[in-house]
Amino acid sequence: MNHREGMINYTLCDTKHILNMHKHIDGGFFWDKYSAFPYMGCRWGCKYCYCREEKYDPHINTAMDSEVQRFQDPFSQCIKIKKNSPELLKKALQTKPVDLLYLSGYQPIEAKYKYLRNMLRVCLELDFPVFINEKSPLLLEDLDILMALHKKSYVNVGWSIVFADDDGIKRVFEPIAPSIRHRFNAMRKLANHNIMTGIILMPILPFVNDTEKYIEEIIIKTKKHGGQYVLDGGLTLEGYTKKYFYNTLKKYDSKLIDKYIKLFDDQRKMESHRIDTHKCVRKYCHKYGLLNYIPRPVSYYPQKIRLNKKIAGIFYVKARENQLSKGPKYREWAYRKAAWSLDELTDSVCDIYKQYGFEGIMEINNIGQEIGEQIIRFCK
Repeated sequence: MNHREGMINYTLCDTKHILNMHKHIDGGFFWDKYSAFPYMGCRWGCKYCYCREEKYDPHINTAMDSEVQRFQDPFSQCIKIKKNSPELLKKALQTKPVDLLYLSGYQPIEAKYKYLRNMLRVCLELDFPVFINEKSPLLLEDLDILMALHKKSYVNVGWSIVFADDDGIKRVFEPIAPSIRHRFNAMRKLANHNIMTGIILMPILPFVNDTEKYIEEIIIKTKKHGGQYVLDGGLTLEGYTKKYFYNTLKKYDSKLIDKYIKLFDDQRKMESHRIDTHKCVRKYCHKYGLLNYIPRPVSYYPQKIRLNKKIAGIFYVKARENQLSKGPKYREWAYRKAAWSLDELTDSVCDIYKQYGFEGIMEINNIGQEIGEQIIRFCK
């Protein structure tokens, strides 16, 4: 079933599955084990969005479809609605162990279908914790359920904010998305209800929003509006996403095209830029008393394995910090693999230590001498 609103095409489509299950949690970043999205494509159509890549965009394989061809940007103008999303989610979650679920998609069509609201109801009913990555204050329509989730399980709302205000930069790269001011005000409202919230500073655009002054301004506003963290990340440019973004960049400042080509064609320069911006975010988060990562929630896990999860969380953050600061590659992977092993451990790491001592800790997969000694310090 199709229907149009202005130049937007909405398609209600049948689907058998809505739940994505990841092999490992998204350690050091969002902490999700599962994800579910009721809508494909996004009305906000931000010019830098990596979801225009072939593996994400639902319209790439139908590019010759005459219905799709009529639209300048099918990703933001042809929205697919997954029929019966809340019911599919409930059916899927009923057979899964409780862990963090990533949700997103508060775009205009949600006001009509309320799929996200009903998916949140499912999470509340089944005690599943939720992380939401969002741009739209429409989320506040569901504040009652978010508050109930906060009290019963866990909820965290990360606001996608990469510009400090609604000036010309925002109008170029996010022309349709809700205003920055409204997003910060929505953050303040969540913070006033003690709901964890912060910003997802992704992507940081080279030569656009990557200066120290600009990053500090965004972090100051996050602090002022009750945010607890700033999670940063760089720009991904591949395939059609790259072509689409460059068309926008040309309109913003055509002289930047050559700079981008030189930067993205040089792996060392790209790494150096990523390291510099991450250190800048970390510096100003420290200055204003914010975290530059999301702390791992563990309260919804069985008591027996909570310490395992907490230690694994610390190792995931260490791995991420090594990755983003160009620490030794071996150290990044040592922490990451150790975190995987602790996450999969069904016995309490403390019980193993009490019963078998250091030798027992060293029997756990991917645990070496140095990391084993850190685990023992946590147990003590």
